Amino acid sequence: MRGVSKSYPPRDVRPAGQESATLNEAEAAYLEELPEARNPVSFARSEFDGLEKRKLRAEMYRDQRSLCVYCERRITEGYPAPRVDHWHPLSLKPGLALRWENLYLSCPSPETCDSAKGDRPLQLNDDDPHLPWPVDFQYEDAVGFTSLGEMYVRSDVALPSATLRVLELAIGAPADEMGDQPGIVNLNDRALIAARAAEIDHEYERLKSDLTDGDATEDQREGRAAQLLDRDPRPAFVSVRVALLRDALGLGR
Repeated sequence: MRGVSKSYPPRDVRPAGQESATLNEAEAAYLEELPEARNPVSFARSEFDGLEKRKLRAEMYRDQRSLCVYCERRITEGYPAPRVDHWHPLSLKPGLALRWENLYLSCPSPETCDSAKGDRPLQLNDDDPHLPWPVDFQYEDAVGFTSLGEMYVRSDVALPSATLRVLELAIGAPADEMGDQPGIVNLNDRALIAARAAEIDHEYERLKSDLTDGDATEDQREGRAAQLLDRDPRPAFVSVRVALLRDALGLGR
């Protein structure tokens, strides 16, 4: 779960055979008609579904370095295609249905991420703040990982109490602790924990194989972390691999 630097909104979001329009132009036309819609949510869904999703995803792959915005699995074109997630759910915030800052690629896993979230907002109550868009918040600074691959919210990072609580609720407790209450996006799903643990082992073995004295210096570790973060596409679960290299597993637990 990382922050995202978004590029300029797509320059054409209409299907082939239709007059081209940028996402900004499509949003402006949509917002002009929205107040007159008898059913704003149905109108929002119709307008969003009328966009050419492949053109949206093409930009999102570049922005997100081909990783799911939530779990950091690798995402590619195929079947099922990655989901275009509304950070603020379309059903609750139809005014943001075509807002570029509100759209992110999520993996198609049925147990986690956008599929698990559905129409639930990333907030505790209506009066509490929603989790900020990834373009506005560096989530990699607020979440940590254990050596077993479990994700948690770091206690050594200053967050507003409502933001901290809803981030914990979004991630969820590890599978053996959550019972029947998985997180909103279920980032401590058993399969995800196992996949992150495997990446920790892989990165550790890679680190050992690249060294002749068996012990990496801080500069060597940071150099390796920088290489991983610079890749495009980025490797899956890059954050947990960087946490190992920076000796940050369990930090702020």
